Amino acid sequence: MKQNQHQPIRVLQIIDSLEAGGGERMAVNLANALHQKVDFSGLIATRKEGLLKAEINHLDHYLYVNKRRSVDFKALSLAIQFIKQHQITHLHAHSTSFFFATLIKIRMPKLKLIWHDHYGESEQLIHRPRNILKYASFFFKAIISVNEKLKKWAEDELNCSQVSYIKNFSRLSFNNIPKQQQFLKKGNEIFHLIQVANIRPQKNHEVAIEALKLLSKTFSVKLHLLGQYHINDRYYQSIKDLIHQHQLDLNVEFYGSVENVQAYLEEADIALLSSRSEGLPVSLLEYAIAQKPVVITDVGQCASVVGDFAKVVQPGDPNALAAALKSYLAHPQEAKKDAELLHKKVISEYGEAAIINQIVEIYKAV
Repeated sequence: MKQNQHQPIRVLQIIDSLEAGGGERMAVNLANALHQKVDFSGLIATRKEGLLKAEINHLDHYLYVNKRRSVDFKALSLAIQFIKQHQITHLHAHSTSFFFATLIKIRMPKLKLIWHDHYGESEQLIHRPRNILKYASFFFKAIISVNEKLKKWAEDELNCSQVSYIKNFSRLSFNNIPKQQQFLKKGNEIFHLIQVANIRPQKNHEVAIEALKLLSKTFSVKLHLLGQYHINDRYYQSIKDLIHQHQLDLNVEFYGSVENVQAYLEEADIALLSSRSEGLPVSLLEYAIAQKPVVITDVGQCASVVGDFAKVVQPGDPNALAAALKSYLAHPQEAKKDAELLHKKVISEYGEAAIINQIVEIYKAV
């Protein structure tokens, strides 16, 4: 039910792109979920559109400004016009879009600016660039961090007194999966592993490949990698070289960004994340909602999310990752039970309704 207060809440999510990343997905999730909770819920993409545009429920509340440089007056002008047209009261900026949002705030001082920190390298915060962010934070009314480490970092390093840790949530629906259409099971492999993570160093795909090599000595198994990659990217090429070196070319498939992640998850036997660093990965919540057995590394908020209902291993250890995967493959009843219990835990603790209410309370407080 929408707010009926004297002070309206008219919110605009701001994100740099609509490619399939965790922060981007959260911006779209919030824009959609808030529609029934506030007086207005909209979304601006600044630099690039992408697959997630198809998931926006109210395109009449959406704007793409095609920002081409750090300070782009044309893009700023389009955004300000949209803000005035829809009488926006709150700007909710995600990740690096804080800079664009801060420029808007300087032009329109009455706007309440909230920054949502999705920084994935939360194990490497000592190296995080902070100068521009530190200055911009003078303009923030509140900061939302996706894990406890990011919350403490913001409290210690930035100039904003209201900092909250609020969990991510997922809005995956399994009602519209195309039936009788196979996305993964096209070969003769018995077991199918899936990892939903853009192909970049933070996600440490090489550890997953090394684990697959160990695993393939015992099981017929294929690894399906969903996530954005660029053909000429050095890291992607290094992963391809490693796959070839281990003669795993037929055991690994890259899909790039996909629109219907849930359809791929539906077919997988085990979902994994081999990351060296994370915030609170939305893909982990998607795994749980899909009731998949989960094997993850102990980074960011991952261990807290799964509790006792997944296999958690140290990052950078292919032997431990392979052993955890092998354990689930060898004991399917244990895998099924953990998947069911993790599903219940995530639905109860990371359900949309509770998280949205916390967000709305922050909007009210500022």
